[in-house]
Amino acid sequence: MATIILPRLLGQATRNGLRQEVDGEDLASALDGLFTREPSLKAHLLDETGSIRQHILIFVDGRRAQLGSAIESSSEIRILQAVSGG
Repeated sequence: MATIILPRLLGQATRNGLRQEVDGEDLASALDGLFTREPSLKAHLLDETGSIRQHILIFVDGRRAQLGSAIESSSEIRILQAVSGG
């Protein structure tokens, strides 16, 4: 199973912690598995069209990923949430 690592800023939106194991062949299916367990995260990570939000970066095994990016059972998926303000 691949491991998703969430940023601390999303800690209060999860029930199962900041590290979660998921199955999937690509990033989209891995996120679907995450959203099944943590439905409130979907609004934080994806926009209304189902695309990754503008200020969210996702890396699979250290490389920036898109929803169609392939993952393996040993992959580490890191989600980063930008902090902005003025």
